[in-house]
Amino acid sequence: MLPTSAGQGQPGPLPPGTLPPDGAVPGASPAVHALAAARRATTALPHSPQLLAQLAGPGGPTTQTGAAPLAGLDVASHQHPVTTQYPNGTPINWGQVAAAHYRFAAIKGTEGDYYVNRWAATDLAEAKAAGLDVSPYHFAIPNVSSGPEQAEYAVEYSGYAPGAQTLPLMLDIEYDPYVASDGTNECYGLSPAQMTAWIAGFVTTARSLTGQYPIIYTTANWWDTCTGGSIAFGADPLWVAAYQTSSPPLPAGWMSYTYWQYTSVGTVPGVATPDGTDLDSFSPSAVALIDPGPLAGRPLARVSFPLSSLGGLAGETLTWTASGLPPGLRITALGVLTGVIMNPSSDGKLGPVTYRPTVTAENTVGGSSSVTFGWQVADTCGNYLSSGVCPGR
Repeated sequence: MLPTSAGQGQPGPLPPGTLPPDGAVPGASPAVHALAAARRATTALPHSPQLLAQLAGPGGPTTQTGAAPLAGLDVASHQHPVTTQYPNGTPINWGQVAAAHYRFAAIKGTEGDYYVNRWAATDLAEAKAAGLDVSPYHFAIPNVSSGPEQAEYAVEYSGYAPGAQTLPLMLDIEYDPYVASDGTNECYGLSPAQMTAWIAGFVTTARSLTGQYPIIYTTANWWDTCTGGSIAFGADPLWVAAYQTSSPPLPAGWMSYTYWQYTSVGTVPGVATPDGTDLDSFSPSAVALIDPGPLAGRPLARVSFPLSSLGGLAGETLTWTASGLPPGLRITALGVLTGVIMNPSSDGKLGPVTYRPTVTAENTVGGSSSVTFGWQVADTCGNYLSSGVCPGR
């Protein structure tokens, strides 16, 4: 993954829901402004120097045939080089990416509490439009602010939005790319206990805000060094980086990976960084259920809503279960939420009812994935607001 690249944004507050431009620092202190300015001046690198030194060289799945795992890539502003033709950066042609049979992507959204990739919103929208499932990712800088603060920043500014084709938010936690300027070490100057607590704060906050465990991107070496081999995060999907191997070593706490970044020197049609793009594969033992986002309906409405997953896209046979669905609904053996929504209120009171169903999909080798989402059911008059009135009553 990428540390900060050069940007031209001006710091300052922004209207609610507005993404700051590349490198901006909305409402930050002068000290953070100075830190962000220094880091925006840093030359863009594919990874931190330590990560490159550790992984050095291509690797990848041993099966490069039609039976290969689903292919993915991850991108940042580095994949939008400035050229004479494109002085503001070269766009990615996501249609060409999809035509080359890439099916998922991680897209850098934020870093620390001071940087937003100006290409994130465009890349997320265009990758989805081309048919890819996407995960915005946050490059953690644990010595700048707390885990909860960076989780909130990531959810607000990374472009994360639950719904069709959205994978969980990713936390990219790896070697400190700024050791030369911040005077710490590869672990950002944190002890294993402090680092574990920082990650726990991020994960807990991200889960409370998104309803899903965030993906954790890391390497076995960094994780075991900087967390002391913590086994506390096995519920989070793992995106492991490991090159020059046919099977990636896993950090403590995980028995398997969900995504594997196996090279940083890939060439992808539609991406203007030949020999400079991270390539990934999806584990054949994982499921990766897609969050459908908030749903809504009215009593007596007929529902037929298919859920999706990367595992299903890869042809896995899945077993589906669901709890907490609105009355009258069920999930089929093919992962379709179906039925007729029943009246949520039998006492005649007006106002909607919000349910929090959880759906789980499990494959034949024991891999599973769950997602919890909101489903609002209007009252018998169709009101979605508790203050609604029903004509004729």
